[in-house]
Amino acid sequence: MSKGAIVCVDDEKFVLIALRDQLTSFLGNEHEILLAQSASEALEIFAELEKEQIPIPLIICDRIMPQMSGEKLLIEIHARYPKTRKILLTGQASFEEVIDAVNHADLYRYISKPWDETDLSLTVREAIRSYFQDRQAIEQNEALRKVNEALQREIADRKQAQQLLQESEERLESILNSLEEVVWSVEPNPPKLLYLNPAAEKVYGRSVSEFFENIDLWLKVVHPDDRERIAQIPQMLLELGNMSVEYRILRPDGEVRWLSSRHRVLYDANGLPIRTDGIIRDITQEKLAQERLLYEALHDALTGLSNRTLFMERVESALQRAKRHSGYLFAVLFIDLDRFKIINDSLGHQVGDQLIISTAQRLETLVRTTDTIARLGGDEFVILLDAIEDINDAIRIAERISAKLKEPLNLDGREVFTSASIGIALSSSNYHQASDLLRDADIAMYRAKAKGKSCYEVFDKEMYAQALAQLQLENDMRQALERNEFQVYYQPIVSTQMGKIAGFEALIRWQHPTRGFVSPAEFIPLAEETGAIVPIGEWILGSVCQQIKRWQEQFSFTFPLKVSVNLSAKQFRDTDFLRKIDKILMQTGLEGGNLQLELTESMLMDDVENLIGILSQLRVRGIQLSIDDFGTGYSSLSYLHRFPVNYLKIDRSFVKGLGDNTESLKITESIVALAHNLKLAAIAEGVETKEQLMQLRQLGCEYVQGYLFSPPVPAKAATKWLAKLFDAAKATNYDGSGAMPLSNGRLSKD
Repeated sequence: MSKGAIVCVDDEKFVLIALRDQLTSFLGNEHEILLAQSASEALEIFAELEKEQIPIPLIICDRIMPQMSGEKLLIEIHARYPKTRKILLTGQASFEEVIDAVNHADLYRYISKPWDETDLSLTVREAIRSYFQDRQAIEQNEALRKVNEALQREIADRKQAQQLLQESEERLESILNSLEEVVWSVEPNPPKLLYLNPAAEKVYGRSVSEFFENIDLWLKVVHPDDRERIAQIPQMLLELGNMSVEYRILRPDGEVRWLSSRHRVLYDANGLPIRTDGIIRDITQEKLAQERLLYEALHDALTGLSNRTLFMERVESALQRAKRHSGYLFAVLFIDLDRFKIINDSLGHQVGDQLIISTAQRLETLVRTTDTIARLGGDEFVILLDAIEDINDAIRIAERISAKLKEPLNLDGREVFTSASIGIALSSSNYHQASDLLRDADIAMYRAKAKGKSCYEVFDKEMYAQALAQLQLENDMRQALERNEFQVYYQPIVSTQMGKIAGFEALIRWQHPTRGFVSPAEFIPLAEETGAIVPIGEWILGSVCQQIKRWQEQFSFTFPLKVSVNLSAKQFRDTDFLRKIDKILMQTGLEGGNLQLELTESMLMDDVENLIGILSQLRVRGIQLSIDDFGTGYSSLSYLHRFPVNYLKIDRSFVKGLGDNTESLKITESIVALAHNLKLAAIAEGVETKEQLMQLRQLGCEYVQGYLFSPPVPAKAATKWLAKLFDAAKATNYDGSGAMPLSNGRLSKD
């Protein structure tokens, strides 16, 4: 038979089941464990248990729930069932919410999710023990009350008064001796200890006789910081009649304990004090639990550094101090580790965590104790440099941090190198909120990353303006798809040997409603960074396939040209990538043979085996593949022959150097030779002069594209060209296969 019921509340059923199983594992059948998925259900369970007079020693409640939060539920429970111990489970908590729960719900403990089973076991056992200990004390006090009532009734019978009194005193002493609380009684004038139960020896670490021998020992054992306050209690007690107080004591072994003491004065018929009674309870564990709760709410679990909440409080305090003292300066440093994601993904999260911990330890050696270091999450750290002379102090610290973090670390038997990008924001009268300083330091940090990483940048107003402009551009870009502001332009790809169009490369253009033409160099990197490149890329593929189909329907015979579309790394890593390709081909009714996809070298080095599988699937669909900007990346030649690609595209930087740069000529010649050795064709980008075309033809480069033939043009213009070329092709009995004839070596602008 169970001693009581434990109520577990969480809106996630699997969490409740896991909690019940773990509680059962260490409590067995000692207590009934009831589960509730909402606050209302929990209150109904409490009401039912109350009707059945079943004790409820403990409620374990999740913080974030629909309808009523965990904090509000515990406040409600405390109002109705104040003796029940309350534990709050949460994955995150603000400082204010935790304090509110502590102050209004008498929160016993806060436990982070996921919880540690050992910590949960110890906390639950201690909470249950505490509940039944208090319950026992209440029952014993009730028994004491009944004994006293019986005593008064019995005293009325004078014949049995003495015998009953003796029996009552024996029972009372037995009860008092069994209590864990210290019970005492003192005669006021002069002070004389009348009674002290044995529990005092356990709490104070001193024998009961010591207190009887020295009445002043009561005050001497009080902690020096609390002694003056406690010395005033006797006088205050005579004025008030009863009171409660919390204070610390020092045991002979040096241990500090927290006590809660309740006092009551008894008066005679004339209103004169005749005795003071008191009960003292050891609340050390409760105080430690509260301190632990506050610490966990204000510190990072992995590093022990301050967290965002505490850091922002410190910055707010610094801002207030700066308002009071015009000469006071401080700075905020925003630190982001370079290459952390690569290290974390390649070496594992355990090594990543070790790197974060080691970085925190390094940072602590570089600042003063008056400064504050915090971890915001991931690989982001911030530092509040307190009371500096000028910006040069902050720069010196940033340089020291940068140098220290470049030093190699040995993590899990591996030598790991990293660095940091640092943004600095200096306090000024323009700042009114801590969040503004953090924002500007963050902006400066991103500027440092953009400059090449492993450096620092000091925030200035221009950075803020640029950040706002970048944010506006991002917002506009996300809406551009819905507003049909993007367009696909087409640049012809020409056969060098036959002088005919072999296909097009599709290129995105953005016509902004107020800014006009926005360069792809400006918005494509932003789309990559924000992930917007995935829906944009999908739109390009769909638009291109629709356009090819329109061209096929417009011209009487099969459209023979291929259109090449650039793929982003994020697009390619999309788990639904192949399904989306199939959907577009099915919706447009297009064969895969009309489509060519371009990948960059860097994309080929990530998860090679999986990549080869995806490329092979694309080839099965008839889609041709090319490696874009070849020679500018870092692809491994040992893997290159395994990729089922059709073309290598020579970057325009090499083509531009042809004619007057022997190095560019040698590189271009090597790429063409490599392509041929791998049985691939070569395509040169950025051809602008006849001399470049001639050299590429001599090197054996099969295809070229560039402004020598045509810039990228809208679909309407490309359609006009195709119409003229097809008319010319018909006149020469063109059969609709292979490359289309290109008259005069250049497309007309008409």
